[in-house]
Amino acid sequence: MIKIAAKITGFSVSTPHDPPASAVPNAFTNDQDRRLTIDHVPTTPLESIQSDKRPVDHRGFDGRTYTIDSPMAGRFGVLINTYALHGKTTPFEVWVLGEGPRGLNALAKSLSLDMRSSDRGWLKLKLESLMKTAGEGFDMTLPDGTLAHMPSEVAAFATLIHWRCNELGTFDDLSDTRVVDALMSRKEPKTTTDGTLSWTVDISNPVKEDDFVLFLKEAILPDGQRRPFSVWMSGVYPKSLDGLCKSLSLDLRVSPIAWGIRKIRQLLDCVEPGGDFMAPIPGHDDKRKMYPSSVAYVADLLLHRLKMLNLTGETIGQGVVSFVQEKARREQEAHEHKGALCSSCHTYAVRKIDGCDTCVNCGQSKCAG
Repeated sequence: MIKIAAKITGFSVSTPHDPPASAVPNAFTNDQDRRLTIDHVPTTPLESIQSDKRPVDHRGFDGRTYTIDSPMAGRFGVLINTYALHGKTTPFEVWVLGEGPRGLNALAKSLSLDMRSSDRGWLKLKLESLMKTAGEGFDMTLPDGTLAHMPSEVAAFATLIHWRCNELGTFDDLSDTRVVDALMSRKEPKTTTDGTLSWTVDISNPVKEDDFVLFLKEAILPDGQRRPFSVWMSGVYPKSLDGLCKSLSLDLRVSPIAWGIRKIRQLLDCVEPGGDFMAPIPGHDDKRKMYPSSVAYVADLLLHRLKMLNLTGETIGQGVVSFVQEKARREQEAHEHKGALCSSCHTYAVRKIDGCDTCVNCGQSKCAG
């Protein structure tokens, strides 16, 4: 498992009882970018956000629209809006136009908040990470006419934003580093063969036929606190959500956790046309409510996990599957709703029919001669 062995002002990742790194040539990858380290946090990262919500101007905003022609999702637009800030044209939000890939709108919403941070190095780091997102690759013509291969639709999306930011000189001044400085690790920490802690939960959106598992990898801080640092999915889900997971993983590695919480909360109202569905409320499996999208449900589950770990100031129970309790629950449910246990076919299908205990599954009856 991953354990942070020093104080938060500069801690590394190791497995319990590890010998010195020099004695284990194949141990945890401990290069500078993969260490969970914080040398100095000059100010709260949230203070770098120039506008927590999108600006409103009745005169409208200037924007630049690019087109992505994807063989998988078809043609859709990427709109990057700008405004004047301190006499300089500054990008502050991005939109997906038309029938874009499912899940890309959520990533656009998350990136828009990053675009309104004064730490331009953070935005640059985030975009360059997304530009490497794997998927179904295709060729795309860049704004200067160059033909380039994109590893995925998410990568193409991030490439166009990065291009526009370069064109506007957004990355010319990287002096404000308050968010980047607060990163525990630029790259995702790699485990040894002992693995690491993780929290997993099943998600099903029958309306969109999403059926996947959400994984939240976690590390242990010196005080014993568990801290999530990476989000992944597996199963049937919109593959553009791989980009959102990559983005949120970086957000979760920013200390303090308030940055990640803010980024997750903004996804709670993500709407997908025709994608609303009924799901159990995290922490209250006996209650259900409508969620506007799979992304909104993922966000609610992530916040629930942070509450479970007491990272939001609210303490709730720890979620652990008990196979004994689960078996008893299912047997009770089967007995109450499906019938008694059949000694022949071993299913809970024995019902009283015409006064006789009869298995409606195999036909076994105590009244049979």
